[in-house]
Amino acid sequence: MGARFWGSQCRRCVVSGLVVVALAGWMLTAGPHGAEPESRPDPQVLLEKVDKIYSDGKWNGRLGMVLWKGRFYIFFRSAVAHDQDGAIRMIRSTSNIPRHWSTSPYSPENYQATIKAGRPVDPIGPGPEASLVIDSPADESEMHVLGTPERLFGYVVLLVAGSDEVIGTQVIHTDNGTDWSKPRQVYEPGWSFWKPRSYKDTHFVVADVMTGTRRIELLSSTDGVAWKKVSTIAEGPFTETDLVFLKDGTLLAVARQGRVFRSKPPYTEWTSRRCPTLDGPAVALVGDTVLASGRVAAGNFPDAQQGERRNGLFSIDPKTLKFQWKMNMVTQWGGDVSYPHILSLDRHRALIAWYDGQRYQKGVPKQADIFLAILRLVPGM
Repeated sequence: MGARFWGSQCRRCVVSGLVVVALAGWMLTAGPHGAEPESRPDPQVLLEKVDKIYSDGKWNGRLGMVLWKGRFYIFFRSAVAHDQDGAIRMIRSTSNIPRHWSTSPYSPENYQATIKAGRPVDPIGPGPEASLVIDSPADESEMHVLGTPERLFGYVVLLVAGSDEVIGTQVIHTDNGTDWSKPRQVYEPGWSFWKPRSYKDTHFVVADVMTGTRRIELLSSTDGVAWKKVSTIAEGPFTETDLVFLKDGTLLAVARQGRVFRSKPPYTEWTSRRCPTLDGPAVALVGDTVLASGRVAAGNFPDAQQGERRNGLFSIDPKTLKFQWKMNMVTQWGGDVSYPHILSLDRHRALIAWYDGQRYQKGVPKQADIFLAILRLVPGM
């Protein structure tokens, strides 16, 4: 099994104002099934605001984001480097407006604490550290999150420390956002979860196995703890597969290795076509538009920024499954980037969070910071 960093073939491996982003003409070619139906004009995507929301000099990445009980939560893996033993940490907003975070020195409570402590406020020092959620002798590779009205679940993918062997996925939960349960294994050993979703009171997730017969499976659950197989989406070396439900119940699944799948209820039969390779993919439905994001090569989607890697943003036509490139997100280094998460805010706006890090070098400490942007969709011409 190879390394999980971006250069391998295995599994893991501040701006504000309104910025109009020009549409790119690149689009995938049609599949082998002949003519495809016409679709509505693709919307333009505007960058409404971009902020760096967490930076402490360490490698902070592989994000999970959720709005739960009136606050935004972002969970991430924190380590000294991409391939070193990591822990899961959390930051959260102080309200349902994603502006002031628990780690921001400019949030009202942190600002007042600085004043009371007699510390200088100009320039103000960094805010509190991110909260530790879980750190065990194993390597917490990442944590994916699922919010229900009363409970927030975290699905922690574990590796054997110092290796790339997947132990499996454990679940923890909290009822108050602070105190977490003891971890317990979910599904079967050796399987990795990726971005669970809820649809009509049922939870769904794609799990992948990297040993034996390689495959990705769709699982379902009614309680977030016990999961059962719905179907095998595909066999082969597929991993990191995100889900999005369309308004008619159709389910799309985007796998890291450049494949998009589609199924209708009861989700036992799947069709697919090729798409851009998106490392650490995220997808979401915003109004009538399906957005997708993940790490891409700068040479395939060039812009004026430096480096070799980008966190690209695309739209997906739900009828043809064609991807259209919209933009690359802001990057400081163009190096070790991606693992985004997208949350719809309303029919025309969405949040996207991603990590942006220095170029990967095996075993070498590197810095990766967390960025957050507000996207605005405008009807196409």
